[in-house]
Amino acid sequence: MPKVTINGVGINYESDGEGFPLVLCYCRGGNATMWGPQVEAFSEKYRFIRFEPRGHGKSDAPEDPSAYGLDTSVEDLLGLLDHLGIEKAYVGGLSMGGGITTRFTLLHPDRVAGLMVIDSGSASGHAHSKEIRRNTAKVRELAFTQGMEAVARHSIREVDSFALRASRGPEEAEGIMEMIRALTPHGYVYSLEALDRAPVFDDRLCEITAPTLCIAGDEDPALEDVRFIHSQIEGSELVVVPDAGHFTNLDQTEIFNREVLSFLRRLDAQR
Repeated sequence: MPKVTINGVGINYESDGEGFPLVLCYCRGGNATMWGPQVEAFSEKYRFIRFEPRGHGKSDAPEDPSAYGLDTSVEDLLGLLDHLGIEKAYVGGLSMGGGITTRFTLLHPDRVAGLMVIDSGSASGHAHSKEIRRNTAKVRELAFTQGMEAVARHSIREVDSFALRASRGPEEAEGIMEMIRALTPHGYVYSLEALDRAPVFDDRLCEITAPTLCIAGDEDPALEDVRFIHSQIEGSELVVVPDAGHFTNLDQTEIFNREVLSFLRRLDAQR
């Protein structure tokens, strides 16, 4: 996995294939490997780049809380595209990754040829609820006193999106545990706190003119937010995937890949 210094922080990414760039970012706590079921299908025609925000995967996790922020991750993504010599790309993300790439589309519309909002509540631009902030405080306590194993167990018990994935079977539960165990306590906690204080931009979604695909599982707790995003972005497409939760690309890989590639083919024809 390549690693480059962007805005003073080591940022990791993975890249496969050649063609028009397709850049995707995963959820809070996730990493580039979570796009594994998409690599073969997406890299056949596209330069498929998986971006890991600071504090996640093998990207650096600064110990200064002020080094984290939604707009900071947006600027890291911009720096990565500049480093790779990419003037325009299809961008998208799942959950937190959707928040980063939707905000990126608002701030740097000239760099986006198409947007994919995947199972993402943070892409709605809504302020975080008191319940979400309480969970962040609990994660902070657990991470800094008991470690990431305790955070992982809390997450599959108390966080709807993780609990739903874990309920699909022991392999899925262990996947969530491994994902969270791999994080540093400060990288994860400061990332969550940055999301809690992220700028509210739900009133600006209507400014997005890039072709947009909104896709979510029918059991996803973020589905209501994804429907809201669809209602705000004129001309956007909405796909609700059956028997899928917050991790549609993992829960229903075949359907997810088919819908995304169908959307991208339509954009290819327009380009």
